[in-house]
Amino acid sequence: MQIANFPSRVIEAGVSDLSVRLNVVQRLEDYVDLEALLRDPDPPEPPYWAHLWTASRVLARLAADEIDCRGRSVVEVGCGLGFVGIVAALRGARVTMFDFFDEAVRFAHANVALNDCQASVLRADLNHPPFRGGFDYCLAADVTYETGLQKALARFFALHLTRDGRAWCVESVRTYDPQFQQSCRMFGLETRERTVTEIDEGRTVPVRVTEVWRSERRTGSREPGVGRSK
Repeated sequence: MQIANFPSRVIEAGVSDLSVRLNVVQRLEDYVDLEALLRDPDPPEPPYWAHLWTASRVLARLAADEIDCRGRSVVEVGCGLGFVGIVAALRGARVTMFDFFDEAVRFAHANVALNDCQASVLRADLNHPPFRGGFDYCLAADVTYETGLQKALARFFALHLTRDGRAWCVESVRTYDPQFQQSCRMFGLETRERTVTEIDEGRTVPVRVTEVWRSERRTGSREPGVGRSK
């Protein structure tokens, strides 16, 4: 089967008690020119959206086990294959997900249909999102790898989190970069970090989980998203 001119295959991506099926690019390594990435000053960008990143698996597990998704409005930023958004939808959320790359949007559409769940999938630029109003939860995995994206994501959270909303930004830890947290503070947001580990191709990988909320949230009010209802 071909999706967006890529040959695809279906894999099982289990998380908690859910079994999610995903169309992925067959032989993804064929589309990554390592020599060009090392040699050329401006090489063509590989289809990074097509990889099931370590951070996506961690965020999907949070959506399945720790975040109370039922009945919430949820947006996944930079959805790629749509794994995290699909898990949130299967847990009962009203899901919107978007990605900058048209190919990613087409794969995410196909994966929503494959898992027989409901979610809106859009092509959108994080720097110019076409949304109005807010979301209860904003989810993002491995989208803060550039300074511009860090600032854009913080701005998106500030604009689109509801008053008591919550965001989770999850990133595979490569080097410590405080720019995202600084950007959040600049937009009137508070953050809390923790590090978890995930097994990736036999290696233990540290993954940074950053929770984000509005600083004007009332002290002592219930923190949304903690304790998934059974």
